[in-house]
Amino acid sequence: MSVSEPAPIRLLVVEDSELDFDLLIAILARDGPRLRAERVEDEAGMRQALERGPVDAVVTDHNMPRFDSFSALKLAKGADPDVPVLVVSGEMSEELAVAALHAGADDFILKSRLFRVGPALTRSLQAAEQRRAGRAAAMALADSEAQLRELARHLETAKEEERRRIAGEIHDDIGSTLTALRFETVALARELQQRGIDSPRVPLMLDLLGQVVGSSHRIQHKLRPPVLDAGLVAALQWLVSSFGERTGVRTRFEANRDEVELAPDRSAALYRASQEALANVSKHAQARQVAVQLFVSAEDVALEVSDDGVGFDPDLLRTAPGFGLRALIERARGLGGWAEVSSKPRGGTSLMFSIPIRSDAPAAQDD
Repeated sequence: MSVSEPAPIRLLVVEDSELDFDLLIAILARDGPRLRAERVEDEAGMRQALERGPVDAVVTDHNMPRFDSFSALKLAKGADPDVPVLVVSGEMSEELAVAALHAGADDFILKSRLFRVGPALTRSLQAAEQRRAGRAAAMALADSEAQLRELARHLETAKEEERRRIAGEIHDDIGSTLTALRFETVALARELQQRGIDSPRVPLMLDLLGQVVGSSHRIQHKLRPPVLDAGLVAALQWLVSSFGERTGVRTRFEANRDEVELAPDRSAALYRASQEALANVSKHAQARQVAVQLFVSAEDVALEVSDDGVGFDPDLLRTAPGFGLRALIERARGLGGWAEVSSKPRGGTSLMFSIPIRSDAPAAQDD
């Protein structure tokens, strides 16, 4: 079976001298690949050539009566940022060569050394393929990361919905059953008392039922705090106050709004971020005080949780086995926002968590 011959390279030559064009093509045809070359002399001709279809490479003279290499470079890169462009010049100038390369040229060749144009074109075509491959790989990676973040966001939403459902079942089913059982136990205690039977087990049963009811309430709050239904600001105020009462750490909560209208997944994300940050303060910070601030603007809502604890080296987040803070950063990105942790040993820690108010806001870009 015969192997098909590769398609000729479409070469666009920006050159006002037909003699120089013929010399260039003759040199390239001597050892190089097959060419389909076209000569243009000015900007209008180059635009028309580019509009007829993509070119594989551009060779441009530097100095022409109605055009120059910098204008040709700009035009070529505007059509295809990866297309290789070689600048040919009769003028020997190091400054000019550096300026051309900085402007995007792949090589700068003197007309007195035109024998270099063939190898330079081959190298430039290979470099262009590598650039295109790298760009395609970067786009594929970005697309993959976007899909992973969308999946993480979906899983987080599903998890919050499952928490809400389980908390509702605990409240409606287990809670009502425990309440009914407590009423029945109280009724049993009265009946036994009327019969003159004094059983120490009944108060013990009532005490155990009270503990179970308390545990049920704690589990509900961890799964889905009912106070979230009263709004994010009220929920955060309750969370910070409860944290201070439970740990003895001095707490302060501030918000620039009394209420903020947010979708349930965004309110839950901000609440969970506060919950995670406060849990880390309790476990690791050895802090004496912690401040939680909520700032709402026209486009975004930002949360800051800062403490005066022992702090840590933020670089440890890349190698530490825990995923809590890193998961918060990814959760913020999944919602189109950003999060960062700033800390230093013995210098306290601050968590910033910011997301757009609307779900249709453009996603934040990584640095």
